[in-house]
Amino acid sequence: MGRPKKSLKDSVETETVIFELADEVSETSLNDKIEKTRVRPKSYLMDLRIHSPASLGYLAIEGIDTAPALVRLAKVKGLDVIAVTDYYSGKAINKIADAARGTELTVVPGTVIRCSIPGCNDVVLTCLFPESAPGEAVESFLRSLEVPEKAAGNKNYVVQLPFEKVLATLEQHGGMALPSRMDKTPHRMAALPMLVEKYGFRAFDLAYPDSARFFKSRWPKLKFRLFSFSNANALAQVGSRIAKVKMQNPGFMGIRDIIARSTQP
Repeated sequence: MGRPKKSLKDSVETETVIFELADEVSETSLNDKIEKTRVRPKSYLMDLRIHSPASLGYLAIEGIDTAPALVRLAKVKGLDVIAVTDYYSGKAINKIADAARGTELTVVPGTVIRCSIPGCNDVVLTCLFPESAPGEAVESFLRSLEVPEKAAGNKNYVVQLPFEKVLATLEQHGGMALPSRMDKTPHRMAALPMLVEKYGFRAFDLAYPDSARFFKSRWPKLKFRLFSFSNANALAQVGSRIAKVKMQNPGFMGIRDIIARSTQP
């Protein structure tokens, strides 16, 4: 008989290795053996740009409760992680997180905002937060950016604070930013050098997968994480574009590790 397979339900696979200490140091050691655990990354299927009826222009289906339907659809499509990222709103997060409770689907709270940097007033950021953050925490972050409540769902609203202040406020609230669809127009493309070289972004959510060639040709020595998520504005679009990513930690902690900004110039 072959060796039994490890359960796919394990969030993280681990391997325990025993190291023997040399004789000459064994008397001074607290233990004769050191047990070390290696954490193996596990593959996760993710769609980190999903909207709900809290975003204007969402194509809802009359009579369908979006939250449980979205969770069921994500499970049918084999997704492990989704992010709820309505424009300037966290109002749908709690309901979708509640619908996913008791399942193996991880719901990451988020929101989408638009900011300005010199030369571009159309920098789109997908802002992601720990799973423990309720929708109210996302709303608190938006109020800290001085975003009026009437801007909820409106993708045309632009945050008025300086870009550095936006990033600092996001990180103070425990969140991380993923620039999204910055390859969609020439105006947005012009902002990429500053996002990479000044602000240290190394992960992007692309509108066109072919845009990866631009990053490779412009910065051949830098390593990027390039995704293309669904930007779903209807149930049928959920999971239409996904990423399969290996992470040592499931959910937000793992995502944070792979999209964190670089501190190197």
